[in-house]
Amino acid sequence: MTVPKLTHEERLRDIFETTIESGTKVQVNNIDEIDYYSLLCASIGNNKMYKMYNCNLCSFNCDFEGEEAVIMIFSVPISTQAEVLDKKHSSERIMDIIKTVEECFISIDHMSFKEVKEDKFSYITIIKKVKENE
Repeated sequence: MTVPKLTHEERLRDIFETTIESGTKVQVNNIDEIDYYSLLCASIGNNKMYKMYNCNLCSFNCDFEGEEAVIMIFSVPISTQAEVLDKKHSSERIMDIIKTVEECFISIDHMSFKEVKEDKFSYITIIKKVKENE
């Protein structure tokens, strides 16, 4: 019996719910000064690194504006190496990610984009508060 493949929206929702239940909690004091490299390494160390649209995705529990939340960070390669793999420009991947997030969640509490040329990655940071009614 084959298991049906999850859509990107279903998979993102599953990652979100799994993070709430068993994810590592991180301290996010200033969203503009997130150490992306450290969070990605922590995610790899906890065996919680995911792939979506040929980008890395890590997800952690955190507090945001005094409430429990989940922070999801997509690491989008800037270099053309990933573009050769799936024939998509990084801007197309970014748009795919944003579309998936919008379709997956009714609302989000924070979304930001930061390009770090030294890392050769762009980062999309999504924060969604954990609410019982959603």
